[in-house]
Amino acid sequence: MNRRDFIRDSALLTAAAGGFMVEELQPEPAHANTAAPAAVNCAVIGLGPRGREITAALAKQDGISVSYVCDSYSVPAFIKHATDIVPQAQAVADYKQVLSSAAVQAVFVATPSHEHKQIVLDALSAGKHVYCEAPLASDLDDAKSIAQAGAAAKTIFQTGLQYRANKQHHHVLGFIRSLALGTICEGRSQWRKKTSWHVVAPTDAREQELNWRLHKSTSSGLPGEVGIHQIDIATWFLNAPPLKVTGHGDIMFWKSEGLEVPDTVQLIFEYPNSVRYIFDGTLVSSFDGASDVFMGSDCSILVRDQRAWMFKEIDSPLLGWEVYARKDKLAIGDEVDGTGVALVADATKLLAQGVQPASVGTDVSQTALFKSVAAFINSVRTGAKPDADAAVGYQATVIARKAHDASMTGSTVVFDPTMFSLT
Repeated sequence: MNRRDFIRDSALLTAAAGGFMVEELQPEPAHANTAAPAAVNCAVIGLGPRGREITAALAKQDGISVSYVCDSYSVPAFIKHATDIVPQAQAVADYKQVLSSAAVQAVFVATPSHEHKQIVLDALSAGKHVYCEAPLASDLDDAKSIAQAGAAAKTIFQTGLQYRANKQHHHVLGFIRSLALGTICEGRSQWRKKTSWHVVAPTDAREQELNWRLHKSTSSGLPGEVGIHQIDIATWFLNAPPLKVTGHGDIMFWKSEGLEVPDTVQLIFEYPNSVRYIFDGTLVSSFDGASDVFMGSDCSILVRDQRAWMFKEIDSPLLGWEVYARKDKLAIGDEVDGTGVALVADATKLLAQGVQPASVGTDVSQTALFKSVAAFINSVRTGAKPDADAAVGYQATVIARKAHDASMTGSTVVFDPTMFSLT
C-alpha cells in the first residue's frame, strides 16, 4: 500500500467511525449506463426575476427542452429577457395555452405567490408535473389547497425549497444529525440586500401588479417571500418544526415606496430542547449578505450557499479526517479562531477516487436553485419522491407566514401540530 492509499483508506475509516459517511460508497458497475438522459419538455409560467433564473437553470440541464415561456405581461421587450435564454421557446400570455399542449410534461410556476393556486391546480388537473416556487401561496388556505392537490397527484409535485436539494446542505446535514456539533445551543440566519422591492412600470395597473410584495393583501413579507428558504433549513436540520416564534419588524427606510410590510425583521424561533433560532432580514443594508450558522459545544458550522466551514472549539475532540481537509481563514471576529475546516460536498466519494477534498474547489455556478431544478427533473424521469414534497412545502409556508404575522404585530405565535396537517 502506497502512502496515498494509506491516507485515503485511513480517512475513510475515520469518517465512517465518526458517522460522517454521508453517502454509501459503491463500486462503479461493470457496465455503467452512459445513455443520454431521457428528454423532458418543460414550460416556465411567470417571467419575473425568479422565473428567468429558473429558465436559465433549465437551459444548463442536459436533455431539457423549454418549449413555452409564459407571462400575462406580453410586452415584447419583457418577453425578450426570457426568450434570449431559451430561443426555441414560444412566448405566450395565457398559461392555459401551455397546459393544453400535450408535448409539455413539466411546468415551473414562478408567478407572484398569491397567483399560484389556480395555475397549480389547473396544471395538476392537466396531468403535468409541477414545480411550484416557495412559498406555496401568501394565503394559507390557498397553500393548503395546493399542497392537498400536490400530495394527491399521480404526477410529481415539488416545492421550490431550493436548499432541500442542494448537495452542500445535505453534506452539512450529515454532520448535524451525527451530533458532530456536540450540544446544539442555537442557530441564526441573515439575509441582507438593499432594495426597495418597488418596480416602476409604464401603467398604474401594471405597477400595482408588479409590486405585489409591497402590499399586505398579497405579500408574506421578508419571512415568507425570502426567509422561508433559510427558516426551512433550521426546521430540516433540527428535525422538527418550531414550537413558537416571536417577531419584530418595522419600515425603517423605504417609507416613501408604498411599502406596507416591514423592510427589516427579526424573528426568534423556539425549537424543541430549548434551541433558539434567529432570522434577521432587511431590505435596508447589504452588509454581510446571506448566511446560516448552527452552533454547538464542540463546533459551529457556517453555510454560505455552496460553501460551508466547520469552526472547532479548542476543547473539542479530534475527528481525524480534518487533518486532510482544506483550511480557510475567514474574518469572523477577534474572539474566535477564524480558521474554518472546509466541508466539501461529495468528500467521501472524492476520497474513494483517490482525490483529496482539500484540492477540490466548489463549483459555485451550480447554485442551490440549479440543484433544485435538477432534482425535480430527476424525479420526473425516475418517479422518485422529491425531498421538498407537498407536505414539506406546506409546513414551510405555514411557518414563514405565521412568522410574518408575528413580525407585523410584534407578537408571539405558538405553533400547534394541527397547523401543518393537510387533512
